Amino acid sequence: MPIEQITFSLPSVLHTAADLALMSGADETFIREKVGVSQRYVLGPDETGIDLASQACRYLFERVPDLSDQVDLLICVTETPDRRIPFNAAGIVTRLGLPRNVASFDVALGCSGYVYGVKIAESFLAGAGLSNAVLVTCDPYSRIIDPSDKSTNCVFGDAATATWISREGDGGRMVAWDFGTDGSQGDAIAIPKGGAAYPLMAVLSDKSQLDHDDLRLHMNGRGVFNFVNSVVPTSIAKCLEAADKSVDEVDLFALHQGSTYMLDAMARRARLPPNKVLKNMSKYGNTVSSSIPLLLAEAQQDSPLLGKTVLMSGFGVGLSWATALVEF
Repeated sequence: MPIEQITFSLPSVLHTAADLALMSGADETFIREKVGVSQRYVLGPDETGIDLASQACRYLFERVPDLSDQVDLLICVTETPDRRIPFNAAGIVTRLGLPRNVASFDVALGCSGYVYGVKIAESFLAGAGLSNAVLVTCDPYSRIIDPSDKSTNCVFGDAATATWISREGDGGRMVAWDFGTDGSQGDAIAIPKGGAAYPLMAVLSDKSQLDHDDLRLHMNGRGVFNFVNSVVPTSIAKCLEAADKSVDEVDLFALHQGSTYMLDAMARRARLPPNKVLKNMSKYGNTVSSSIPLLLAEAQQDSPLLGKTVLMSGFGVGLSWATALVEF
């Protein structure tokens, strides 16, 4: 089940590190050098996640003109849908004018979601006897963060990607993978209320319980850092072992762009060659489920991936991780 093409779209509002420092009170040098963000894009007031995701799909269809008539499955990876009900994939299918017999659903995963999504798409195509899937990622965290919160607003950016996955073709094929979740640490990245356990209507009806801080994203950066450095190097090693490959036999490492400091520390721990580790944090920030496909899309633009071996690994909300070795 090859990964054939990847496209992406960016929203209209651009913030620089200086803008983020002004909003949050964080040090601009820290934002640039430790977090690794020089700029990032976020949704404008009149933009939505479905808008952004649909544009990424249109770019894909422009690149592959016949694909829009041959899509059997559309999956949207997002933890931040435009509305809790209905799911974003339904809106994207309708916006694009795709036939009603296209299977569609959302996958509620973030930073690990792209790797999970590729595997889900592969399995769905094989199991249902279908030919073509479009895997969409779009997690506009700008809609759920407090601009004054240093731990989140200086990190995240918005973007959408669209990946064509075919049952037959000459693109990238997963040859090994490793998935896992440690739910005991799940509160490290969370929105405390607004779900079924603490429903929004109950919070709003009881004014004494109303606290807007409970309805925004909270992140324990140190907890996430410790999780990543304890779990991801092991996941990478397991994946390489399953494929009977060494680190030296991998051409590129497409790792989730959590922060430059965290990425560098984890890569050192996993003993990855720095010149093979892809980076784009400085241009986009942490785009959650879109970070890995953004890396691959840019790598495709710079040089054909055909003939290369790429290891991709996503990690975050859950706390979850997903690593895969892909041969193009």
